[in-house]
Amino acid sequence: TTCLICLDPVGDRKSYSTMVCPACKHAWFHRGCIQKQAIHAGFSCFYCPHCQNEYRFLMEMLTMGIRIPKRRPSWEENGAYEQLYERHSRCD
Repeated sequence: TTCLICLDPVGDRKSYSTMVCPACKHAWFHRGCIQKQAIHAGFSCFYCPHCQNEYRFLMEMLTMGIRIPKRRPSWEENGAYEQLYERHSRCD
């Protein structure tokens, strides 16, 4: 089995360092990889990379001790997508 985030092999069973998505049961992760994803995604964009389940995945990761910050995703910081949020202000 491979980690969906780093694509390196993971253990063949769940352990402290090997985690499985509770919703789809097909996505396996290293604890360190899923923690890094949680730090970058933040609370609003953290979901299973395989099945995109949000609630069950988030609750299980919190139960397993993954720290998920309550902030916007890191890729939206520093105005990276500011132009996408602009609305057209006049009629052409």
